[in-house]
Amino acid sequence: MARLIKLCESRGETSIFIDAEIKGTGDLQLSGQDVGEAPRKFFGDSDYEYWLTVSKEHKDDVLLLLIEKLYGGNSSAVSEFKRLLESSGIPCEFHSYA
Repeated sequence: MARLIKLCESRGETSIFIDAEIKGTGDLQLSGQDVGEAPRKFFGDSDYEYWLTVSKEHKDDVLLLLIEKLYGGNSSAVSEFKRLLESSGIPCEFHSYA
């Protein structure tokens, strides 16, 4: 099942819309659309559409890269990541022992 989140919706002389989506195929896709003055000026058309796709085989690489970018060098990484997941309603399990 496809899932989509909106990353950017900026309205103005040139409106910009950017989404991230897990496609039905399992691929990750970021897509955008610029509407208005800039595409008219550069392309002679009222809109410009673009997308970047990462195959489902490489989504885990993207996940680890983003976690490293967000939490690399952070000694509170586990607790902060746990809080992020919980506040977003994403189930997770935490275990510890001493």
